[in-house]
Amino acid sequence: MSDPRPTRDRIITTALAEMAETGLASLSIGQLAKACNMSKSGLFAHFGGQEALQCAVIEAAIEQFRVQVVEPARQQSGTISRLEALGENWTEWLLRTPVRPCPILQAAFEAPALTLAAAKVAREARIGWTGWVERLTKLAIHEGTFSDSVDPADFAFRFEATGLGCQSWAVIQGRGEARERTHAAFAALIDSARAS
Repeated sequence: MSDPRPTRDRIITTALAEMAETGLASLSIGQLAKACNMSKSGLFAHFGGQEALQCAVIEAAIEQFRVQVVEPARQQSGTISRLEALGENWTEWLLRTPVRPCPILQAAFEAPALTLAAAKVAREARIGWTGWVERLTKLAIHEGTFSDSVDPADFAFRFEATGLGCQSWAVIQGRGEARERTHAAFAALIDSARAS
């Protein structure tokens, strides 16, 4: 039975899976065409080249992240609830089955080897993410739920570091322990920032 999804969506889904194995920078049109059971020219017709393919793959990952992590957190009432939901949602995103690198983080790490446009998309996604955590932190300080001694940039850095630790720990130590430790680390970070 043929795959009912539009061809472009199927190519991007396959590219995200291949990216987890090879990285985005080394994912070639030829390799992806073979994985999709397509000709190179057929795949090329959808993207026109490596740069457009890389950008499309990163943008698809960003959209998945927005739907699964960001939007559910935005719907929470209260700044602290949003930060807690972000931590929980991001943890689940990182610990998907099978555990594989977060494609947005992976693209950001690979940015020097990507096309210029794709590197820019990857970097801007990461900057936007940490910027949003920083803005929520400033809002929590303004509302009086976080201490005014909290440095928003430092909080965002530690929030990011917790997610990176989760990703690394899951691959090496296993998903269950990574989930438990990450939830505890996010809770401790938020508790440490609360106003007395």
